[in-house]
Amino acid sequence: MTAVRGALRDATGRVLAPLRADLEADPYLPYLLAVALATCGFGVWFRVPNFAAPDEYSRLIQPMKVAGGFVADPSFEAIRAGITDGRALGATFYLYALTLAPVFLVVLLTGRLGEFAALGTIQSRWELWHAAPAWFWTGAVLVGRFVNVALGVGCVYLTYRLGVELRDRFAGRLAALLLALSVGFVSQAHLVGEDVPMLFLLLATVLLANRYVQEGRTADFLLGALTGGLAIAFKLNGGVAAVVLGVALLVRAARSDDPLAELLRPRVVVGGLVVGAVAVVVGIPSVLVGGVPELVARITDTVGSKTGKTGGFAAPIEYWFGYQYLRGLGLPLFVGALAGVAATAWRLVARRGAGVHPLTWLLLVTIAFPLVVYARWEFVRLRHLVPTFPALFALLAAEVSRRRPVATGASRDRGWRVLRVGLAVLLLTAGGFVVAAEYEYVTDPRDQAADWIETNTAADATVEVYENSIADVGVPHGRETSHFSFPEERATNDSDLVLNESSYTAWMLAMPDRQPEYIQLTDGDLDYVDPDATEYAQYPERRAYLRALLDGEYEYRVVATFGDPPIGERESAADRLVDAALRPAVEGRQRGVVLLERLNDTGSRASQSVPPSRDGADPKVYRPDGNRNR
Repeated sequence: MTAVRGALRDATGRVLAPLRADLEADPYLPYLLAVALATCGFGVWFRVPNFAAPDEYSRLIQPMKVAGGFVADPSFEAIRAGITDGRALGATFYLYALTLAPVFLVVLLTGRLGEFAALGTIQSRWELWHAAPAWFWTGAVLVGRFVNVALGVGCVYLTYRLGVELRDRFAGRLAALLLALSVGFVSQAHLVGEDVPMLFLLLATVLLANRYVQEGRTADFLLGALTGGLAIAFKLNGGVAAVVLGVALLVRAARSDDPLAELLRPRVVVGGLVVGAVAVVVGIPSVLVGGVPELVARITDTVGSKTGKTGGFAAPIEYWFGYQYLRGLGLPLFVGALAGVAATAWRLVARRGAGVHPLTWLLLVTIAFPLVVYARWEFVRLRHLVPTFPALFALLAAEVSRRRPVATGASRDRGWRVLRVGLAVLLLTAGGFVVAAEYEYVTDPRDQAADWIETNTAADATVEVYENSIADVGVPHGRETSHFSFPEERATNDSDLVLNESSYTAWMLAMPDRQPEYIQLTDGDLDYVDPDATEYAQYPERRAYLRALLDGEYEYRVVATFGDPPIGERESAADRLVDAALRPAVEGRQRGVVLLERLNDTGSRASQSVPPSRDGADPKVYRPDGNRNR
C-alpha cells in the first residue's frame, strides 16, 4: 500500500511539475487562471435546481438510474440494462458518476438511501425531477458544473502551454487570455457535458504529440494515445486526436535521418493503437458492457443525426461555418483568428515549410481536419467548432509575438504600435462580449418565469407547457405542471420522446378542455411560429394553434414576457450574420419566455380546476407534494 501511495504521489508530482514551474517562471499566469476561473465560473448557478438543457439532465441522470437499478437488483444485467437503456453516453458516464458521489454521500449520511434508490426506478424525467428534493438537484448540477469549470480552467492553461511551446510566454499568455474571453468556449464551460472534458484531453494529446516529435520518447506517444482514446470516448469529435498522433509520427519521421525506421517503431505504432483502442472500449461504458455492436450503433447514430438539418433556415455549410464562428467569437476575435491563420499560412508558403515548428503542423491539423469532416454536413453547431479555438488562438498569438519589437529588434516599430492598438480593441471587445454573456446567464428568461410564477400565482395553479423536457421550461420545483405524457421508457438513441406526433398535436389542440390557469411558451414552442424554423412548415396545426393563442383567440392573455421571445420574426442570412457578429451567443440559455393567463367571462383570473382532456387522457399534473395526479 505504501508503494502504491508513493507511485501515485510521484505520478501526480510529474503531472503538476510543469504547472508549478510555469507559476514560478511567469508572474502573470496566476492572474490569467483567475480570469479563466471568473469567466468560466460566474453564473454557473443559473437554472438550479433545474437544468440548462436536456443534455445536462441526461448526463447526470443516467448514473443515478444505473445506481438505483443496481440497488433494486444487484446484478450485472441490471448494470448493463441501465447503461444501454436510452441514449448511450460515453466516458461522461464515469465522470459524472464520480461527480454525484459527494451528493450521494450526503444522502447516505442522512439515512435516505432507500428513498433515493426508489427514485432511480422512475422512468419519467418530469416525475423524477419533481419527486427528488430540490437540494439534491441543486447539489448535483452545481458539482457537475464546477467539474466542468475546473476542466475549462485546465483548457486555458493547456492553451497557454501551446503558445509557450510554439513561440514564448507572451504568446502563451495571449492565447490563454483569448480563450478565456471567447464566448463560445465560456458557454461550454458553464454546462454539464462532454465538450470541455473532450477538449481538455485533446489539448493534452496535442502537447504530448509535440513532445514526442521533439524528443522521440515512446512513453509520450503512448500517453498521448491514452488521452486521445479518452477524448474519443467522451465525444467522437475527439477523433481528431488520432489524426494528430498520426501526423506527429510523420513529422517525427521527416525530421529523422532514417524516416522508414522511425515510422516502423512497433512499440510506438502498435502500442499506440492498442492503448488507444482499449481507452475507447473501456471509456464508453455501453461498448464495455454491450460489445462492438454498441460502438457501431453509437458511430452510425452520431453520423446520421448530425449530418442533416431538415427544413428551416437553408444555407450552405460555408455559411454555417462563418455564422457559428461569429456566434462563438464575435467579429473582432473572428477577424483576428482569420488573420492568425492567414499569417501562418503565408509564412509556411514563403519558407516552403522549412524551419517550421512541428507544433504548427499539429495545430493546423487540429483546425483543418474537423472542418474537412464537417464540410460534408448540411449544418454545424457552435460546440462542434469550439475545439478549434485553442489552436486558432495559439497561431494568432505566435504571429503577434513575432512582430513585437523585442523580436524584430526595433525599439519604436510603427507596425507594432498599430498592432498593439488592434490587440487592445480585440481584448476590450472580447471582454465586453463575455461580460454580456455572463449577464445573460444570470438573467435566463426561464429563471425569471419560474420566479414570477412562484411569486404571482396561487400555490395550486396549473402551468401547461409544450416542451418535451423539464430542462426546457421555467417552472418552480414541485409546482403543478401539465404536459404531454411522453413515453420516456420507450425512447431510444434513434427515436424522439414524441413517438406519436399526431397524438401530441391532438393533445395541444385539446387545451380548451383542460383549461390550465397558465400556459408557458419557450423558444422551442415559439419555433412553430418562426418562419425560419424547421417546425414552422413541419407542423402547420401547431403553428395555427399557437398563433391563435398569442393573438387572443382563446380565453388567454399574455400576462408576462421575459427576455426577447422571437415571435414570428424572419431574418435574412445577412441579418443573422450581423447579429452573430455583434452579439455572440451563449449556449444553454433561451432567448425568451411568454406566459399566458386564462381569463373567465368577466376578464378576471380563472378558476383553479383542471378537467380531463377531450381525448380521455388526463394531462400529467404534479402536485406540490411531488405526486402525480391522474
